[in-house]
Amino acid sequence: MEYDRVSTTFSIGNKVVRLITDNASNNLSAFGELVIPGFESYFMTEDDTEESDDDINEILNISEGHRPDDDEVQNESDKREELLRLPCFVHTLQLVVTDGLRESGCTRSAMAKVAEIAKLSHKSIPVAEKLQELKLTIPLAVITRWNSQFITVSKAVEIPNVILNELLTEHKRNELILSTKDLSILREFISIFTLFVEATTRTQAEQCISISLVAPSILGIYYDLENELKLCKYTSSLCNTLLKSLKERFGGLLLNLEIPIDDHLKRRTTFHLFSDDIFLISSFLDGKFRLRWILQSALPQDTK
Repeated sequence: MEYDRVSTTFSIGNKVVRLITDNASNNLSAFGELVIPGFESYFMTEDDTEESDDDINEILNISEGHRPDDDEVQNESDKREELLRLPCFVHTLQLVVTDGLRESGCTRSAMAKVAEIAKLSHKSIPVAEKLQELKLTIPLAVITRWNSQFITVSKAVEIPNVILNELLTEHKRNELILSTKDLSILREFISIFTLFVEATTRTQAEQCISISLVAPSILGIYYDLENELKLCKYTSSLCNTLLKSLKERFGGLLLNLEIPIDDHLKRRTTFHLFSDDIFLISSFLDGKFRLRWILQSALPQDTK
């Protein structure tokens, strides 16, 4: 076994108290091509024919056949030998994102326009030159990284609407003009997923500690979603889905922070995956956080 060889070679066998691995190898395919609904056309070439609904699901790779199986996650978690295995935080967070994107049909129409605008900014030399002249740019999106698509959407929305509309009208693409409702939907989408993107980026570190980011990130995302739910006008279903998934997959951690969780969610096989106290201890011992992340949170004073 490779782990035994490495731990013996470096004499660290008695120093390792937790082992973190991917949740389950067969779940890795869930993120092979994770596409924001409405962004499918961005990755289609001119030779592509129209996909059927089944084809679209295949592109999204989030159809029922590809959904992570909770029992498989739990079975992997139960394979404990002498070490206590912990699940991969980033992987689990992406499962929450996947659940949310499956319910983000409310954003599809606006996203499809942005996808076409983004393609136009790279395919049309006059459009690209005009944007460059204005020192504006829409970065390329990557099919294997949903957060790159998020950045593409964010940058497109940052372009002043008057400038974008004039550009689209000039090139006879009026059908891509973003309405007031489109812009509201896109801004809600960006606001909802901003902390997910930040947590994903910051915890993908290779040469520094990242486990201490888990508890502050989840607590921040939880309260942000609660707040977004009160404010969003068009994306409440998306927000509710993300909250439900967050409680199902990180419920053990939220419960340790004395956040109320419905009893039926506690019966989910994924609920206790992040209940280990090490997620709290590591944050308290990290100089970046110590007690600040608790004291500055929206938790009730007694809980703090």
